[in-house]
Amino acid sequence: MGMVVLLASACTDEDAPLADELSGYTDAGDGCAQVVSAIAYADSVLKPLGQEPYQDWDESVRSRLAAVDGTIALEVRDMPDDDVLDQARRVGRLADRTAAARTKGAERVRSLREYRREAAQLVLDCGPYVDASGRPSAAG
Repeated sequence: MGMVVLLASACTDEDAPLADELSGYTDAGDGCAQVVSAIAYADSVLKPLGQEPYQDWDESVRSRLAAVDGTIALEVRDMPDDDVLDQARRVGRLADRTAAARTKGAERVRSLREYRREAAQLVLDCGPYVDASGRPSAAG
């Protein structure tokens, strides 16, 4: 998990040379497909909606949420437009906060609920850019 968090914090607009270097690890134009996949991967270990207070916070859950943030950081240049990128960054920040060891109790439950709302919006925003198989669509 530490590596994902490191990458997430490293890929800011202020650090363009590192972002250029990391862009070689991603395929052009697949930002939405990768981020939607990461969100689904994290969702697979989360309790059903409404059960957030009962969520277990083991390393698997925390690392999958951190992977959402890391994937967004890696795909920042492959987002289809600025609105989708802004939403993705919001989701990344929430995923990071929710996964953080320092986030506890009611704060973590609130953060998880907010993450889920914003991640759902990002999936909707990415819909036109991802086909049913999860690959980039012709629109992307």
